[in-house]
Amino acid sequence: MSVNTPSKFFSKTYFNKNLICNSVSTLTSTSVTTSTEITLWGNQLGISSMFPKSKLTKLEINQIQLTPNIKSILVGILLSDAWLQKREGWNPRIGFKQSIGNFEYLWYVFNLISVLCSNFPYTCQTITRGKLFYDLQFETRQLDCLNEIYNLFYKSQPSLGKNIKNIKCVKPELFEYLDYIALAHWIQGDGAKKNKGITLCTDNFTIQEVVLLMNILLIKFDIKSTIHKEKNYYRIYINNSELSKIIPYIKPYFLNSFLYKIS
Repeated sequence: MSVNTPSKFFSKTYFNKNLICNSVSTLTSTSVTTSTEITLWGNQLGISSMFPKSKLTKLEINQIQLTPNIKSILVGILLSDAWLQKREGWNPRIGFKQSIGNFEYLWYVFNLISVLCSNFPYTCQTITRGKLFYDLQFETRQLDCLNEIYNLFYKSQPSLGKNIKNIKCVKPELFEYLDYIALAHWIQGDGAKKNKGITLCTDNFTIQEVVLLMNILLIKFDIKSTIHKEKNYYRIYINNSELSKIIPYIKPYFLNSFLYKIS
């Protein structure tokens, strides 16, 4: 599936397009296809439906399924910066946001899972410590097939009053889902090169969940890792010799510009 970027690609908020126009031109140089050979009921699904945008029926939406490849990608980005939203009585959707500097990776992921989306990424603003930053973000459709991933990563927790808050967590069932594709996207999204090894920024997880992740890495991939504490956060560190065990298997799923993290 190939697409062109429309002129209103970043229409939700003003942004200096010169900062990313070179990346856009190299990543979106092909034309729109109208092939319906692999689409549901003869309709155009995903982002190609922007020309013109199609509205899928409830039956069509419920027929969309996650391929093993897409499922692995979702697991990887959810271990890093992605999140799931689910309103009562609705199916969940995935959101993914990256800084402008990581535009190429966000666009890479978006193209891989665009069949789940109905809109292009857009810019948004974040104020951190009084400074204004621009990010890129996209969301998928609200899909029944995402309930499996939602149940894998989220649990209900009592909040103030009678409210129930759903928080992202790590469950033992992740063992069956974590593979080399997921590892590649986890490292690209949340990995930081350190002392020829890699640090996985697991800041959103408890120390018990971090230990669970370390056990999954050890049992499933024979990767010995250690815990490094940064302020009040617990992070996973994989040294160079342990990282070298998986490089041949995760490298095919890396963007060239992100290979420095594992080189």
